[in-house]
Amino acid sequence: MPSTPVSTEALLAVRGLSLAIQKTGPGRPRQVPAVTDLGFAIKPGETLALVGESGCGKSLSALALMRLLPPAIRITAGQVRFQGRELLDLPEAAMRELRGRGMAMIFQEPATSLNPVLTVGAQIGEVLLRHAALEGRNLDGRAVRERVEALLRQVGIADPARRLDEYPFQFSGGMKQRVMIAIALAAEPQLLIADEPTTALDVTVQAQILDLLAKLQAERGMAMLLITHDLGIVARMAHRVGVMYAGQLVELASREAFFQAPAHPYSQALFAALPEAVARGQRLKA
Repeated sequence: MPSTPVSTEALLAVRGLSLAIQKTGPGRPRQVPAVTDLGFAIKPGETLALVGESGCGKSLSALALMRLLPPAIRITAGQVRFQGRELLDLPEAAMRELRGRGMAMIFQEPATSLNPVLTVGAQIGEVLLRHAALEGRNLDGRAVRERVEALLRQVGIADPARRLDEYPFQFSGGMKQRVMIAIALAAEPQLLIADEPTTALDVTVQAQILDLLAKLQAERGMAMLLITHDLGIVARMAHRVGVMYAGQLVELASREAFFQAPAHPYSQALFAALPEAVARGQRLKA
């Protein structure tokens, strides 16, 4: 059950956000809508879970907030305000300063997000050095190493003084995800975007990662945008729930209201599709 204190003021406010895929080929170039008129707000300390089936636009929306969309996908309309600043109008240099300290993101696949030829310590240290430079501070090697050790210890990696000199292939899937969390938290962000943070992890490791995120959120008071299709994770982590279907936000409700009485037919279909012991032997609903 979420217990993080939630502020009344919005940290992030998204209004009318629309994305389109630029299609090229024979004939005239055209735009295919990917996300249409997305709107929600997240307060400090709050967790908003964004749920929906694969391909509904959850991850694209998160990448749009960070302004990390691939070249073929463009923002065609909308506003994204973080602490009152319009992010879509910021120059790239200002966005680089905001990424990490303002908003940070944990991506779906830690194995492909980590650089295989750099030690995990070097990859976490790069974030620390980058943000120190942006703030006009100098960090020596010892200070960086001590901070990296502290971060690895904080995310539950044993013997961090030794393991920071190891490479990603020497870590299990769950440990790689902990390293990704350490990287995301290195600059102490106010909003953490967690895109399917437990994908491809076994159930025991999933529980450990979720417990870790909840603990770190409570300690730091940060907001979280949690992207998932697992309603069990939503029930465990979220204060509010947004349901996406075919690129649109079709329902936005408190966790309690969503689980007691889902309003949209697609939300109701999500619950109907869950396997239940009492329905054993019956055909699952699609």
